[in-house]
Amino acid sequence: MNSLPAWTLVPAALDDLERVTDLKDRVMRADLERLGRWDPDRSRRRVRDSFSTRWTSVLLVEGAFAGSVTVRPDERGGRRLELFYLAPHLQGRGLGTAVLRRLLDEADAAGEPVRLTVLRGSAAQRLYERHGFTVVREDPVDLHLYRPAPEPAPATTPAQARTRLQDRAALWSSVASDGRAVIDAACEALVAGLDGPALRELAACSYGEATTDLDDLLSPALTEQGLVLHPRGSRSADQAALRALATGFLAGELTARELTRVVHQRFGHELEAADPLSCLDDEYDILAYGTRTRAELDADVRTEARRLTGAP
Repeated sequence: MNSLPAWTLVPAALDDLERVTDLKDRVMRADLERLGRWDPDRSRRRVRDSFSTRWTSVLLVEGAFAGSVTVRPDERGGRRLELFYLAPHLQGRGLGTAVLRRLLDEADAAGEPVRLTVLRGSAAQRLYERHGFTVVREDPVDLHLYRPAPEPAPATTPAQARTRLQDRAALWSSVASDGRAVIDAACEALVAGLDGPALRELAACSYGEATTDLDDLLSPALTEQGLVLHPRGSRSADQAALRALATGFLAGELTARELTRVVHQRFGHELEAADPLSCLDDEYDILAYGTRTRAELDADVRTEARRLTGAP
């Protein structure tokens, strides 16, 4: 069961300052006392210094105040994360991870590094390190962490773009995936250097038109590029879609468990090539009662995906 509650971040208002200050006292006092640094006046002053209606957001869970975070420009470039607090009764449910993941995704999209500071011995350090932060400086009280900007993605080659377009078309024909992914692949193909009037027409299709016009636009675009449109629901489409899913897993688009689940749900044990992954999905379901570990199952999934795709 998913225990993550519905949440949202909204810009802070001036009357949120007292709520953020009180929350910091509740969640930070024990650590500050452990380090001999608890001083109520200094703690509140630091909140006031970091709080900003421009850069601070409050976390709402089911409409109620549940936390805060400040993300401001850092003087050395990139972003600085401050005042990241979560109400105690909501901790340990994955909510802090979900909020952090969104903030980091936004920083990655902007191509910016992120800096933050945590107290020595803070449990939050492990959370940040799992998300790419490393300690770059330390003093008797604080650890200063840094997460670099992501490396620019390498340019897609024409061959990669053709393969991606073929895979997206196979998934659309077999597992009824979103037609928007096909349009995106056509746009990527044009950027990579592929061309042709039918491909341009496919790339120009709006997401709203995808459900009605894709049948007519996809076949000529694929034929123009020397690719194949498998008949909807055919065995050849299923085989091609299975290879496309395995390719997506090896590229990091799916986790091992997600791959086995979608393969099992779509193909079951009836498609011979899909049977090993479907059987592994059954093993994930009884993981708590069996003798195998998740790492062993994940490794088997990777081996099977490589077999399906011919990857070394």
